[in-house]
Amino acid sequence: MHLIDWLILVFFIILMFGVGKYFYRWIGSSDDFQVAGRTVTPFILAATMMSTNMNLYNFIGEAGSAYQYGISIIWHEWTGNMALVFAGLFVIPILRRLKIRTIPEYLEMRFGIRMRILIGVLWVLRLSFWLGVVIYTGVTLMQGITGVESFIFWLGVLSIVTVIYTCLGGMFAIFVTNTLQFLMMLAGSLVLVPIVMSLCGWLPGLIEKLPEGHMYIVAPSGPFSWKFTFAIFVLGLQWACTDQGMLQAAFCAKNIRSVAKGVILGGLALTAFNFLIFAPGLCARVLIPGLENFDLAVPTLLANYMVPGVLGFTICGLIASQMSTIDSNLVASATLFTNDVYKTILKKDATKKDILRVTRIATVAAGIMMIVFAYAVPKLGGAVNAYLTLIGIVDMPLFVIAIVYGLLWKRANEKGALWAYFIAAIVAGTARFGFGLSNNLTTFLSAGIALVACPIASLLTEPLSSEKTEKIWKAREPSKEEIESGDEYHIMPKTNIGKISIGIYLFGFLLFVVGTFLGMTGTWVASLLAVLGMLIYFLGGFMKFSLE
Repeated sequence: MHLIDWLILVFFIILMFGVGKYFYRWIGSSDDFQVAGRTVTPFILAATMMSTNMNLYNFIGEAGSAYQYGISIIWHEWTGNMALVFAGLFVIPILRRLKIRTIPEYLEMRFGIRMRILIGVLWVLRLSFWLGVVIYTGVTLMQGITGVESFIFWLGVLSIVTVIYTCLGGMFAIFVTNTLQFLMMLAGSLVLVPIVMSLCGWLPGLIEKLPEGHMYIVAPSGPFSWKFTFAIFVLGLQWACTDQGMLQAAFCAKNIRSVAKGVILGGLALTAFNFLIFAPGLCARVLIPGLENFDLAVPTLLANYMVPGVLGFTICGLIASQMSTIDSNLVASATLFTNDVYKTILKKDATKKDILRVTRIATVAAGIMMIVFAYAVPKLGGAVNAYLTLIGIVDMPLFVIAIVYGLLWKRANEKGALWAYFIAAIVAGTARFGFGLSNNLTTFLSAGIALVACPIASLLTEPLSSEKTEKIWKAREPSKEEIESGDEYHIMPKTNIGKISIGIYLFGFLLFVVGTFLGMTGTWVASLLAVLGMLIYFLGGFMKFSLE
């Protein structure tokens, strides 16, 4: 890096501090800090969704996987975007009507206090581990580009900057910085991708020079094969419906339609943007073959092919993508601890001032745990493998309990939920670490065990009182406020255009499933059908919220 690159980076860091300090004066209550007063509009929500879900895990970890295995890793993102549309249409509006701040709060409302405490504690740790994965990729980037190879130095710098502006300004600061960071991230990608693509001979040259099979969108074999596509779609549904870091932004929306519109627009826009993540990884395979550490693919490209000034600007864009994920998840982790542990167990009569103070302290604590967990990532096989291992074991049982049974089966009770979660997580963890089961199979194993264990344990124990489920079932219909404002959102369509939209949506999903299943044959038709099905799926979802 040259002097001008360092100056650009320092200016960017100072700007982030300034935003946090400015919004410090806006924070008068825990609502302001945790959910931005529930005032966020759809397009700001969409931008935040995009910036939160685009980070150096993608640009470093996933681009590294594309370098090693090919373009089929792109389904890690595309299926997540499909899941966002599903959640925006059918699940998040229900959660927003309940006016909750955290998923554990919903779990207490649906099942009981023990379920809330269990998931609240576990998810503080789970989010902190995810933050460790993200910060690790940032450190890897800066080590590879700057020549300053100290892991501790970069870990400290990147952590301190993000924790301070998040702690000062809360979600208000996050929405502003995330919008700014998304624009910088987009600009940085638009600078890097044309340069490396031109060096490879654009798309025709890239396809010709890559190893055979690297451009299979649905691959017949390998760690990111057609089986991975099915598994990651299921994991995407879990993420979009229950991930506190993502839902933290959705809960800030000013009304139900803003939630649906913002989440769906974010998913649609991300799909087009995703190629900008994976193109550098593929180009690096051509331009810099033989890398031993695949996570260094993009950092090495930047160090070798970007001119001074442009390099500094591009680094800021990539660092911005990291910060936008960390800040949202820091607040999510702090909100979980404050609402589901502090207020629920430690101090039930806490004042608003107490809650705000503890939320800020918890934000700092989450940052410290993030630093600790960053050291564990290399021992788990790198960023992508570490994250997939975590969510396959811990997250899938929660999705089955909270969404599948929580929203669809009234007889599910707290004991059934607790037993299902423990059994599924323990068995899946044992299979993964004790017997070396793949991440794909671990995902289906944990989900399958939870699907079986929850109804068995629920039916063998006493049912919940009807009050536990009445409020949840009522939230599936438009609220009184929606009706009075004339801005109703119906989860199940009431108009002909709405029903046609759902039909298109389901047809697209069916086509996606057929194409993915045909991926085992290794034919181009499989990739064509899967991608076409995804696009039709998006079309149906867009029509549902925009035309009905």
